[in-house]
Amino acid sequence: MPQSVTPQDPTPTDVAPHNVTPPGDRPSAPRAEVLAAVPAFFDEAGELDLATTKAYFADLAPRVDGVFVCGTTGEFPALERAERRAVVEAALAVFGPERVVVHVGAAATRESVALTRDAVAAGTRRLAALTPYYLPADTGAVLRHFDEVTRAAGPAAVYGYLFSERTGVTVEPAGLAAATGLAGAKLSGRAADRFAEYAAALPPGKRLWSGSDTRLAEVVRGGGAGVVSGLSAAFPEPFTRLADAVASGDTAAELDAQAQVDEVLDTLAGTVEGIKLALRDLGHGTGLLRMPAPEITPERRRRIARLASQR
Repeated sequence: MPQSVTPQDPTPTDVAPHNVTPPGDRPSAPRAEVLAAVPAFFDEAGELDLATTKAYFADLAPRVDGVFVCGTTGEFPALERAERRAVVEAALAVFGPERVVVHVGAAATRESVALTRDAVAAGTRRLAALTPYYLPADTGAVLRHFDEVTRAAGPAAVYGYLFSERTGVTVEPAGLAAATGLAGAKLSGRAADRFAEYAAALPPGKRLWSGSDTRLAEVVRGGGAGVVSGLSAAFPEPFTRLADAVASGDTAAELDAQAQVDEVLDTLAGTVEGIKLALRDLGHGTGLLRMPAPEITPERRRRIARLASQR
């Protein structure tokens, strides 16, 4: 869901054209789960701002199906272990364990296992684990990594997390299917573009989310559970309206909601910096990132402010 080149875990929303089913051919579908990929809020000194985080979670809770924490939008590579634990605890306190997916990805298996134990000890029941990254890893190494995480998770569900453009690690559909301990996966970038292939490869009962949030209709009609949406962290209503319209088979409502989510993508450009600026304009936080990111142009800043003022 154009895209920042900030070297983070899967982007909040993966840019790709969506395929719109022609009017008149839209049967009802299962209701897609809209998980907001939420940011980490930092104060002017760059410290984690838990007060803003908790107030934001309280505002967001009635407006989405759940949250995905400590992921791309959450700048997970820039968070310390204790900070990740604090964000997880804040999310669980507001949303409850069934509405929170905690990302425990790290470059090293040892670190991912430690983060998994922290999350489970806090009460987490759903986790996502990015593949290892930076050093090359073949499918066997990835499967061993996932196996260690799932063992540490105990009864909690673990979902794989694929985003080869950021990790440098590609897992083919057959390789993901071989990770029998996983409850499913979140697909980003090129993996999201191959959603149908992964859906066909996985056994029945495995859940698949896409990071390409504007392609929600395509995802749910292809058997997906829903989207992990960075854009909905700032503007959730267009995405939940789209999920409702697709589920009901309401063609007119779907077209209207699709136009709204496309506008959000076009305005925020699918970047962490765009999402955080929008949230600042909406009264949440400073808009500051810890990780280096491209400057937002004055024109885009005006467009983001305009969209925020219309909420």
